[in-house]
Amino acid sequence: MIPDIQEKYEKLSQAQKDIFAGYGLRQVKHFVEISLPKIEAVLPQGAYVQGINNEGKVQAINPIHKKTYLWISDLQWQERPIETENIDLKEDAIAVWQIFDLQQYELIDLSHVHRDFLETQHV
Repeated sequence: MIPDIQEKYEKLSQAQKDIFAGYGLRQVKHFVEISLPKIEAVLPQGAYVQGINNEGKVQAINPIHKKTYLWISDLQWQERPIETENIDLKEDAIAVWQIFDLQQYELIDLSHVHRDFLETQHV
């Protein structure tokens, strides 16, 4: 399905391998191509998307005002206490997207690629 998947997987950092295994390529593609543009368009002033927290929610942070925001339904941000632990960084998700060249695949074609690959790795 994805040419040279082993070589591409070996280029990933450990954090990126965790994203690959935990979310899968379909979710990474959805996050980078569909969710991020919508989410970043309505960021609170001075904030940037940090990543996905351990609750599975997209988190943004304003480092100047030391505020953290979580993306909730209805296309809005909700201020929360700062959470800096267990964040899957946006940059790592984008790196997985780039390394696997996910823009060239349809979402449906990526559904089980990570699972099938990891089963052959005995990871």
